[in-house]
Amino acid sequence: MRLEGRSVPDRPGEIRACLVVRNEMLRLQSVLDHHRALGVDRFLVIDDGSTDGTRAFVAAQPDAHLLTGEGRFAARRLGWVNAVLDAYCDGHWTLTVDADEQFVFPAFDRVGLRQLCRFLDGQGAEGLLALMLDMFGGGDVREAVHTPGDPLVETCPWFDPGPYHAVRAGPFPHVQFHGGPRARLFDFTAYQPRPPVLSKVPLVKWRRGRRYLMATHAITPLSLPPMLAALLHFKFLSDFPERVAVAIDEGQHYGGSREYRAYRDGLGADGGLVLRDERSLRYRGPDQLLAHDIIQASEAYLDFVAGVQAA
Repeated sequence: MRLEGRSVPDRPGEIRACLVVRNEMLRLQSVLDHHRALGVDRFLVIDDGSTDGTRAFVAAQPDAHLLTGEGRFAARRLGWVNAVLDAYCDGHWTLTVDADEQFVFPAFDRVGLRQLCRFLDGQGAEGLLALMLDMFGGGDVREAVHTPGDPLVETCPWFDPGPYHAVRAGPFPHVQFHGGPRARLFDFTAYQPRPPVLSKVPLVKWRRGRRYLMATHAITPLSLPPMLAALLHFKFLSDFPERVAVAIDEGQHYGGSREYRAYRDGLGADGGLVLRDERSLRYRGPDQLLAHDIIQASEAYLDFVAGVQAA
């Protein structure tokens, strides 16, 4: 990996985030702003040949560093990410997210990411499991027109409260979640055994030598607390049909973009798609997600939050 521009300072205690991007100007400012508000101090952004201004935008951010690598990303994803985490995140609590994901956790509207990490340190935890929660608009996907920098949850405020189910998996954390609107609307059986995996371990106290094994869906073993966070997933903006076509044409996603072939099959002849149905709910915040068991908190964490609020 090659670091473009200024060096990354040695500042113990910083909370860092690692993102991988390619032509993400539509979402990137909103995603960075969300994580800044949570408490991320520094962003390490790996660019995979963007041509839409993403590189210049990242280079202009005072709290972001642009990194580039040789070749195309699909063949080198894990190598790039693990190398950057080893080089710049050893000893740091680090979020590794995609450019269409926003990390949320129980009571994040009342305690920040730094306080969450302090709690996890006190519990001897080294990471936090999360459910990827697909977000969508109320009408046709092509109508979910986003203005860069606006809150993504205003563009796509709807989600499925369930069903979600877990299956046992080989790599740590030995579980994979499935469900939500993609399982409800798309037929993946011609391309892969199950709908897309929705479980990830995005927040980790990184130690040099740790390794993500399948994007952030799997990782070398570490200590996880009895809690569950979420990644609000903003795939379904108005550019979804175009991105599906590009993904299939380039074949850069997992398995030659076979997942995207199922998306293509599910789009209408005119590229239309409506994800909301009678079960869908409008997003109201972390307490709503907690009530629907989409995120989970331990008693020790709830006591911790109460103590923070009382202080």
